[in-house]
Amino acid sequence: HLYSEDEQFSGNLLKLKGKDVVNFGSCSYLGLEFDSRMKDAAKEAIDKYGTQFSESRAYVSLGLYEELETLLEKIFDAYCIVSPTTTLGHIANIPVLVSDEDAVIMDHQVHSSVQTAVGLLKGRNVHIELLRHNRMDHLEERVKELRAKHPKIWYMADGIYSMYGDHSPVDEVYALMDKYAELHYYVDDAHGMSVYGKNGRGFVLNNRHFHPKMILATSMAKAFATGGGILVYPNKELKRKVRTCGGPLITSGPMQPSGLGAAIAAAKIHLSEELPIIQASLQEKVKFALQAVKKYGLPLVSEPGASIFFIGVCLPKMGYNMVRRMLDAGYYVNLGMFPAVSIKKTGVRFTITNLHTFSQIESMIATMAKALPEALKEEGITLEEVCESFGIPIPTTTLLTHPVETKPKNIPTPASLELFHCSTIKNIDPFEWDMMFQEEGSFDWEGLD
Repeated sequence: HLYSEDEQFSGNLLKLKGKDVVNFGSCSYLGLEFDSRMKDAAKEAIDKYGTQFSESRAYVSLGLYEELETLLEKIFDAYCIVSPTTTLGHIANIPVLVSDEDAVIMDHQVHSSVQTAVGLLKGRNVHIELLRHNRMDHLEERVKELRAKHPKIWYMADGIYSMYGDHSPVDEVYALMDKYAELHYYVDDAHGMSVYGKNGRGFVLNNRHFHPKMILATSMAKAFATGGGILVYPNKELKRKVRTCGGPLITSGPMQPSGLGAAIAAAKIHLSEELPIIQASLQEKVKFALQAVKKYGLPLVSEPGASIFFIGVCLPKMGYNMVRRMLDAGYYVNLGMFPAVSIKKTGVRFTITNLHTFSQIESMIATMAKALPEALKEEGITLEEVCESFGIPIPTTTLLTHPVETKPKNIPTPASLELFHCSTIKNIDPFEWDMMFQEEGSFDWEGLD
């Protein structure tokens, strides 16, 4: 429960506990939060409509809603509703879409916001059960068992899972929906939004059609870089039904003008020829981070989806140890632990965004590789025990036991390059400068100041 101490943000740096650290916990993967077009749109909306428009959407919505939903329907080529948050979107959706006679099968790792909404069905005695993570063979078995008693069977999953960064086997789910008339797919693609697909429509819809038995929910609070949720439907009638009857769309407060204005600007960027370039830039950094993780021999739990990496450490005490060491070294990373994951599957979770430089990425991963054996020794745990708890092979690269090189090697050239000319060291970011020169005599930032 930290608070940033910055008076103003500068790129991906945070001030925590009096210290400047590089932020490897952000879900704003495309780095659009500082885009001047979005900031200007938010300010313009406030100038026009004030800081809030406090009306229930059951009565009247700010006109910006209609403009935004029209743009989103172009992005998804489907019918869309904007909700105040993705969680409230689930709460609006699920009780309306699922009837008393239906069955719900939740993936064991589906996001807690979906589980919260499904909890509202228990009072109606809807059949609810959990499925072992991503086991499509088990899903088919349960569909065969349940189809005789239930007109619809809803499989609920994430597109990209928020902890381990792995993804839903969408093609297999589509095939099962084609095979079994009763099976429907309710999927939260919050972490795939903007990062994947034409116009940033997400991982689930990346090179896929919108399945007629699928409902998709996603978020504008991550790579879309604004706020609010998006509910996407295959037909107009389902949109009308939820828009009319979904509880939070009747009684909850709306998004405010600034958020709607920024979201409209973000949607226009998504519909432009600029987005594929932004997506490609991020993918370069994600691939580089994956190469670095393997180079330094860290126990990566799964190949990353979107920009999420999860380094297994087994027990919570190891997680606390590692996060503390990383913060002391100047890097903010997340602790992934119970109840988000099983208690013996604790890990260090970090994310890659377009605001990171290649040197920041390698330096952070190298620092983590140095910290891991020290933490293992201190906590009396072996690397073999960590890997066994996750069912992953022991990394082939030997973990670092010597001081980390501060000048990164083999950094690939980014797709685009900007050249800046500065006449004083004061105009250069201290962290960026010291990443290259802090061990070169008096040429560190303070030495030249």
